[in-house]
Amino acid sequence: MRRWEKALLAVDRVLGTGEPPSRVELAAARHPVGVGVTTGTVMAVLIAAALSGFDDPVILFQAALIGAGLGLLGWAACRNARWLHAHYARTGRYEEVRQKALRAKPLSRRAMILRMLGAWAVTSGMFWLIAPRQDIPRGWLWSPAFGAGLLAFAYAATWLKQKRSR
Repeated sequence: MRRWEKALLAVDRVLGTGEPPSRVELAAARHPVGVGVTTGTVMAVLIAAALSGFDDPVILFQAALIGAGLGLLGWAACRNARWLHAHYARTGRYEEVRQKALRAKPLSRRAMILRMLGAWAVTSGMFWLIAPRQDIPRGWLWSPAFGAGLLAFAYAATWLKQKRSR
């Protein structure tokens, strides 16, 4: 078991994920069973809806099996995150990273604009690829507009959350 722990820590070090966990990560790590069940159920329903298989028991069974597998993966990921959080808290590694983050400069306005443009391009491309599969209007003008609307909604929700937390 010690080899497995060393391998996980080596992968974590290479990926650079040794920073303190966010609130969402902490909540997910505290409730791995709930995350697994929720993930599995939502994915099973979405898969059954995508395949239009609510009236076909074979498709429903396949969707339930896939949902159970994805729920199990979600549970395992949360258990692994819980173990990593406990390990880094014991070794005191989070405090060092937290101090570095407090001293770091915020992103420049240019970097934020480039980040938003990149996210907009990705969401526009995603909707352009999804549109032919669904019964939604498709076109090269519709996809960027829908991507911009989705990003504006996400930005407004983040802004309201930050405003309420102050």
